[in-house]
Amino acid sequence: MLAYLARVLKTPTIGRCWAELADQARDENWSHEEYLAAVLQRQVAERESAGTTMRIRTAHFPAVKTIEDFNLDHLPSLPRDVLAHLATGLFVARPRT
Repeated sequence: MLAYLARVLKTPTIGRCWAELADQARDENWSHEEYLAAVLQRQVAERESAGTTMRIRTAHFPAVKTIEDFNLDHLPSLPRDVLAHLATGLFVARPRT
């Protein structure tokens, strides 16, 4: 029944992971809320990841690059701690709510 409902709701990650997480929940004595949160967290994480991948593909970037790909040899004057701070994104102002 859960596999059917996951398919109808178009939540493929839930369809793939609910049984595995149910076993883990039983073994670790999770509450119903903890189990539900774990299942939904998996679905949300995969959906966000797929959305990011789709947006990058749609943007037609020539290549995907990450901070880990950055070669410090090309910019030896950049201190590693500055790069590490920039990688956190904390310098970007948060929107006011």
